[in-house]
Amino acid sequence: MLHIDRLCLSAVDSHLFTDLTLHLEAGRCLAVTGANGSGKSTLLRAIAGLRHPDSGTVIVDDVVADETDSRFRALVAVELGDDATFAELTVAEHLRLLTSAHGADAGAVADILSDAGIDHLADRFPHTLSTGQRQRFTLCAVWIRPARLIVLDEPEAGLDVAGRDWVAHRIERAVAEERSVVVATHSAELVERCADSTVTVGR
Repeated sequence: MLHIDRLCLSAVDSHLFTDLTLHLEAGRCLAVTGANGSGKSTLLRAIAGLRHPDSGTVIVDDVVADETDSRFRALVAVELGDDATFAELTVAEHLRLLTSAHGADAGAVADILSDAGIDHLADRFPHTLSTGQRQRFTLCAVWIRPARLIVLDEPEAGLDVAGRDWVAHRIERAVAEERSVVVATHSAELVERCADSTVTVGR
């Protein structure tokens, strides 16, 4: 599934990772932990094909991580806190667009919104949502894609207790479906509940 071999990444004048090697099999969850600024998001961007390594390789199902490669984009669904919405599309319209683009079932839109507890927001525009509602919507956009690898950067941020429980439930469900998950998090509870393995960066 995910294979990282001798990965080196730097930022400004510091080396964040040197010769990082790890392997994540299908149906497993890897938690990436560490202090703010330690390099968690940088590692996730490399896994998502958004950051080219200084050296080393990141491969998902025999495809080199590169977000410009359509084969790679079909394999990986990413939530990195980036705002990638269209002002003229509602919540439901965004998700229907994703199902069309990625060959998913359009009927899953109503199901995922209900599962997230935001079905009553289907006709709202994303910019009108509260922080927690927006985070649930953003995560729905990840879960609805039939990707083999899910990459999440602090998905619990901005969520209440019920929302954090929903995130953990969705990770558990993905793992049960033999999908793999890489999640950067500060939540010890999420790590304990969901992670099969952990890598701590910045030490």
